[in-house]
Amino acid sequence: MAATGLAGDLQWWREHHGSADPAAMREVLSRLQAWKAQHDQDRAGQPGPFLKMVWDGIFGDDDGAVCDAIAELEAALQRAA
Repeated sequence: MAATGLAGDLQWWREHHGSADPAAMREVLSRLQAWKAQHDQDRAGQPGPFLKMVWDGIFGDDDGAVCDAIAELEAALQRAA
């Protein structure tokens, strides 16, 4: 069974890195950007620096992977244009 959601999008990008259809890349990029925007909004809503630190401890790896994938997808789409 294929992974879905954030994990599925990141797995898809790892598997199709550099050989994906631009339309599919734009679709995944859109979902990752939406995840990042929601993540940043949720983090900003954490009351106080301690809970922001806890948030980062829980979601920091996902956030980093999403930021990397967004940058790679944007670069790949620019090369494909």
